[in-house]
Amino acid sequence: MSSDIDSASSVHAAEDPSGLPFDPPGSVRMTAELRYRYNDDRRPIVNQYLRGHRVGKGQHGEVWVCWDLSENRRELAIKAVKRNNPRAEKMNMLRRRNIPASSHTPLTEKLGSLEHKIRKEIAIMKKCRHGHVVRLLEVIDDKLNDRIYMVMEYLSGGEIKWRNEQNEPVLQVDQCRRICRDVILGLEYLHYQGIIHRDIKPANLLWTADRQMVKISDFGVSHFSYAQRLAAAGRGNALDDANDPILLDDSDLSKRAGTPPFLAPEVIAEYNGDPSPSISTSATSTTLPSLRSAPHIGSSSTVRPNTSQRLQITKAIDVWALGVTLYCLLFGKIPFRAPDSSEYMLYNIICKNDWEPEDTMGYDHLPTGGRKPKDKKSEGFVVMNLLDKLLEKDSNKRMTLDQAKVRQFSFCAYLPQYLPFYV
Repeated sequence: MSSDIDSASSVHAAEDPSGLPFDPPGSVRMTAELRYRYNDDRRPIVNQYLRGHRVGKGQHGEVWVCWDLSENRRELAIKAVKRNNPRAEKMNMLRRRNIPASSHTPLTEKLGSLEHKIRKEIAIMKKCRHGHVVRLLEVIDDKLNDRIYMVMEYLSGGEIKWRNEQNEPVLQVDQCRRICRDVILGLEYLHYQGIIHRDIKPANLLWTADRQMVKISDFGVSHFSYAQRLAAAGRGNALDDANDPILLDDSDLSKRAGTPPFLAPEVIAEYNGDPSPSISTSATSTTLPSLRSAPHIGSSSTVRPNTSQRLQITKAIDVWALGVTLYCLLFGKIPFRAPDSSEYMLYNIICKNDWEPEDTMGYDHLPTGGRKPKDKKSEGFVVMNLLDKLLEKDSNKRMTLDQAKVRQFSFCAYLPQYLPFYV
């Protein structure tokens, strides 16, 4: 039993033999029946997908390489996610006890939090079809099974490796330029669709097999803004899925989400105050496993917000994260670091401190010219100027993606002609 829906999630991708971008026709299938069996070699088959080796494992699920037996054994990826986490659900029930449900109760509270997260990820990604966004092909959602399966393109190039064990950059400046170009184009499309990614970082940027293109992945904490979508489309245009209750639930946007060193100042402004009442030692917070040699951030404490300082969260947070990502690619380090591994201190540094470049950038060691290069014709001036505008702490003054494309930054000057997005 299949019906149409459309795209979702992270992972890796194979190229079409013709050399054209991966863009299979039709919308994403929603399949309501799971058939699990084994072939003669005792390898599992999920519906028509022959499962191969595992390429990723998280708290709630696993990602495997698979081959579509109904389509010439096309190499894909399949993500299996548990519907429920009993321990997490028990904690959520304790938090929600004595709160009566009503017609105004957010959908987040009515669904199990993990299942809500999965369904929101699917609802967001079903809207996406773009050359720089990982494509979902099918969702297998059998109510009798404890897992939901998401089938997507497989990007065999893997996540971007941006530094070595000595915290030195491993990418040339020209490679960083191409990555920046691809991410800008992908983000431009997502923002047009009303989607704020909220977790742009090197680990969520995946190479195609030939390392010629980067795609944005992992939409687990992404948010759909109806107001942003309406503004992009124009008020006279009807919007798809405008009445989807999962997409219209804005309760998640008020919560801090993402990876601490990549969070924009406006996201953490409410945590930036007097440290004495703000630190709790009783919970865990987001960590940064991809930054292996960076301090372990937030492993034993969580920071309580001062809601009086809460600022508006917009798509500008993705622009900031792009700036942090570009800095990482160029210098092999994150721009804002807390020496004592304190998450609170990290937030203060992000909000109050300026960033500083190294003397050279990239594996090819091109000179930066310092924080304010004097030679306006140098590559260092172009890059420092771009970083300066991406890492503007005031979100109202921060560079927009349109400005990144049309301003006279040779770093990204040829963007508009590169790849159109699908609407």
